[in-house]
Amino acid sequence: MEAAAQAQADEEVRLAAEVAAQAQADEEARLAAEAAAQSQVDIDVTQKDDLAKSMYAITEATKKSKKEQEILLVRLNEVVITKEKDLKDLKEENDLSEQGIYMEPKPFKSISAENRALEALKSEVDQSISERDIAINQLENLYAQRLKKVSNKNDETNKYYLDAIQGLKADKAESERVKASLISNLETIKVATEIERKRRIKRAVYDNEKDRFNKDKAALDRIKENTPLSTVPLKPEDFDFGEEQTSNVQILKDVQNVENGYYMIIAVHQSVRDRDAFLEKAVSAGQANINFFYDVNSSKYFIYYEKFEYVEEAMRALSTKGSKPYNGKMSVIKIED
Repeated sequence: MEAAAQAQADEEVRLAAEVAAQAQADEEARLAAEAAAQSQVDIDVTQKDDLAKSMYAITEATKKSKKEQEILLVRLNEVVITKEKDLKDLKEENDLSEQGIYMEPKPFKSISAENRALEALKSEVDQSISERDIAINQLENLYAQRLKKVSNKNDETNKYYLDAIQGLKADKAESERVKASLISNLETIKVATEIERKRRIKRAVYDNEKDRFNKDKAALDRIKENTPLSTVPLKPEDFDFGEEQTSNVQILKDVQNVENGYYMIIAVHQSVRDRDAFLEKAVSAGQANINFFYDVNSSKYFIYYEKFEYVEEAMRALSTKGSKPYNGKMSVIKIED
């Protein structure tokens, strides 16, 4: 009994499966027939005559170019995303640096290489939009020709291509809007990035100048502490005064780590070696107040030992420089913001 019941159940399952398979096959056949019928209807509409066939070819080619254009716009958007991230990282680096928090700086990318790649991509996008514009114009011309032959506006072929033209124009307008938006974003990012790059460079210059100042101060202290007085009188010819200065008062702006005022300059050197040699000679000649500052704009060291608030004081001191051997080439420099 149990065996017979099992056999009957199996048979019912088999029959049900056959019915389901047949139903699925019938449905697939029906859908295929409908698709074939619709395809024939579409062909009858879209390729009804020679003008329609020409319009069909242009429409399909334009649809394909739309996909290619979308890929180009996606690539352009990826450039925007990348540049936004680079800007964010650079700004974070600068902000943290100003807070005294060190962050390993990312190397500057090749701006020229990036710009070439970007311009090439923008050119591709422009070319794609231009080609679609030409195709739409061609399609409109063919549509106008067919409308003259088949003036019935209710003609299905005319209606189909009128809708196609309007759709292609809408797609083109949207592509141009997206492109304009992306280009606008890129310009905004470019301006902001340039500001942050200048912040980074300025910060690097500041850090370098701070490091230079500390090293210079240490060198001056070392020379003052370790240079003995000369056992023989020194003469002006024992000193290398460096670059010849004018008799007029020179003005230097934005010199770091030095107060505004008038400085009695006794030597000007570009190399650290020549600077230190002069300092040692001056200290050995008995000038304990010797000092100097560095002008980053001219890359020169200006050595002095007197500072004045007013130009009259400085010029009076210049005219009565005395016979000290290190005073042979004195001049006045004004430091101001």
